Amino acid sequence: MYCVIQEVKLKKPDIEGASKYIEPYTWSCGNDVHHSYRMSNEQFKRNIKKAYKISIHHSYRENGKVKKKQWVICTIGHYYIIDYGNWIGDCCRLEDKLEAIGISEEKLCDLVYAKLEPLTEKIKNEYKETEEYRVSKKNHEIINKHKASEREFNNKYGGGYDQCYDVFGKLKNESKLNQILEDYKFRKEYEEKSKQYQRSYYEKYNGNYNYDSSSSYQINTSNNYNEEEKKLLKKIYKKLAMIYHPDRNLDNQEEAQESMILINKLKEQWDI
Repeated sequence: MYCVIQEVKLKKPDIEGASKYIEPYTWSCGNDVHHSYRMSNEQFKRNIKKAYKISIHHSYRENGKVKKKQWVICTIGHYYIIDYGNWIGDCCRLEDKLEAIGISEEKLCDLVYAKLEPLTEKIKNEYKETEEYRVSKKNHEIINKHKASEREFNNKYGGGYDQCYDVFGKLKNESKLNQILEDYKFRKEYEEKSKQYQRSYYEKYNGNYNYDSSSSYQINTSNNYNEEEKKLLKKIYKKLAMIYHPDRNLDNQEEAQESMILINKLKEQWDI
């Protein structure tokens, strides 16, 4: 068995050319203006009008005579190879071909790609010399850079990149950017302040809470509360903790911390 690749003429190129440039555009959602992009309708003209017919041939002798069998695998376009690759399984029902020939996929691929790979390399190397390739490569680099910048910005600030910058990385809305930066600064300051309050509260709580039974304030863990009363006391504790927790009283932290110390002492006294 051996593979034959035959050049076939087409009336027109099998796939249209790539877009010539990236086209920015804007869209609105409420008062927000978003910057996006699309590929231009103006495309490169492709002038190679051919495809490649791939077939498997088998010569054998029967009753002293030479006979031949031939199976067409698929026809793959010139520009299809450039844009999508040369996998024959995308261009035919490979299982049907394997069954008809009575051959394994590995054996078929060995036969086909021994001929198809050199042809593919030649086609792609020729394409790399074209203006279409150079422009397409530049456009892809611009889009990839834009996506990376958008991802980094949105991960840090929580979104809004497309309201500030266009696909070329040009700042389009300085006031929106300043707003996003201010919001980010406020969030960070609030988070840090909240952490400081929590540290201060726990340090103060641990400092004032005396576990030594010889202290002037002793915890009486024995009590006469029954289970129903303890359930009610738990509800009371949770309600008080929710009201007086420092995270809920940022404007009056000192009083909230003192209240929580007392509330937690009651929790220990109630043995809940």
